[in-house]
Amino acid sequence: MEMRVYGRTGMQLSLLGFGCGAVGGLMVRGDPRDQERAIARALAVGVNYFDTAVQYGDGESEKNLGRVLQNLKPANAVVGTKVRLPSAALRSGTLAAFRRRAA
Repeated sequence: MEMRVYGRTGMQLSLLGFGCGAVGGLMVRGDPRDQERAIARALAVGVNYFDTAVQYGDGESEKNLGRVLQNLKPANAVVGTKVRLPSAALRSGTLAAFRRRAA
């Protein structure tokens, strides 16, 4: 699997990521054995980036991915998730403060 460095972080991410969204449904309402088999296969071929969000199955995707990764204990898995900031936080400068801390 081809890897790329993520920005200035130095993290090595696989060129392909594993989407854990609700569209296919595996990580939201799939059988736990199938979930583990799919994640194990992705890791075996070099995928180390897993994309999820609390909106995917009302948090089920995050919970299921966490369970599988806890069982498999991969050395280099990277999980990307999303957050939602209320409009008031954006207007108050919270986002700008967060960006300064993250840089």
